[in-house]
Amino acid sequence: MPVVVLVLSTLVIWVIYWFVRMGGIDHVWNLFDSRRKEAKLIIARESERTAALRAIDDPRDAATVLMLLIARIGRDPTREQIAAIEHTVRTEFGFDRELSERMTQARFIASRADNFDHAAGFVSDLLKKKLTVDERRELIAMLEDVARHDGPSEAQLDAIEGLKRRIGLAPPR
Repeated sequence: MPVVVLVLSTLVIWVIYWFVRMGGIDHVWNLFDSRRKEAKLIIARESERTAALRAIDDPRDAATVLMLLIARIGRDPTREQIAAIEHTVRTEFGFDRELSERMTQARFIASRADNFDHAAGFVSDLLKKKLTVDERRELIAMLEDVARHDGPSEAQLDAIEGLKRRIGLAPPR
């Protein structure tokens, strides 16, 4: 029994000595610090990825992004859908001279979104604040027109219904 106590007390003394004098505190601190840094890095990457969506301040840009994303649901957008989006952006939004710049920007922003619902979550408040009820209905009609080019899929119709609820055109479930 005295030998066991001697061995355990020696072990405890060496652990305390290692912890205080030989940098044991730093090892333990670095373990927790590295996990904290990893969590911050994940948050920073997500923030960077969604920054373009959060930076949209023009409802016309938000509508262009949503039209591109509704065309992307379930498949790649067809030429007809892209042409319809460009025609809408040119005629309805008045971006005739800067069409290529606006479309390039909208494609970049759309590429940063996970899906239509993800982007709709970021822009729905902007659309509710800056658009009248009639303008919101026009937006829904534009999205339905883009989806109609290849026959709207069930997923596209569900996404449009979700946007209607978010912008206050349909009662919440």
